[in-house]
Amino acid sequence: MINELTNLLMQEGAAEVGFSWVTPPPEYANLTNAVTIAVRLSDAVIDTVSKGPTHTYFHHYRTVNAFLDRLSLTAGLFLQKHGGQYVCVPASQSIEGFSGLFSHKEAAVKAGLGTIGRSALYLSDNFGPRVRLATVLTDLDLSAGFRPLSENNPCDGCSACVTACPAMAISGHSFSEKGIHILDRSACSTHMKQAYQKIGRGVVCGICVSICPAGKINKQKTIAR
Repeated sequence: MINELTNLLMQEGAAEVGFSWVTPPPEYANLTNAVTIAVRLSDAVIDTVSKGPTHTYFHHYRTVNAFLDRLSLTAGLFLQKHGGQYVCVPASQSIEGFSGLFSHKEAAVKAGLGTIGRSALYLSDNFGPRVRLATVLTDLDLSAGFRPLSENNPCDGCSACVTACPAMAISGHSFSEKGIHILDRSACSTHMKQAYQKIGRGVVCGICVSICPAGKINKQKTIAR
């Protein structure tokens, strides 16, 4: 079943698929297994965002989110067909403040697909920050697909995102440093609304995604995980 689901999602356009055990929201306490779906962003689009977002990037961002939601439903229906319950976590949705129903990054890291960078971005081992994520929670046992946590650390010795952030919202500390806020989310959000409203509701920036060396080094084709 794990291989069948992975192949299905990859054929539909996912760049990476992973599986993990998670602590779900209280209302879905029995859905402790997660499917992570990653879709790779367009290098041609992301490369143009190093100085700020473009209308093309804004459209691409929304299109990929919608595509991820469709892939999530595909995965959920597959799991239901195999006797499981499922909940698709929206690819992009804020419920309280800057938080969504569940952290896609948490599930992706637990699935062994990548790490969290200084920018608080999820960094895929294969594609750096140039991916968007979705998560499907289920009560089916997916442990056959679990992988070890990634030991990759692309941020070691790098501060490209800290220097480039126009909101000065990135502290430069490592995500692994306990009790330290590495990103001022309020400063980030405020700057986007003030500087990029003309792009589209001021909800995107993308500079830290564009300039991150981890997204530029590896130009591999889609990889099954």
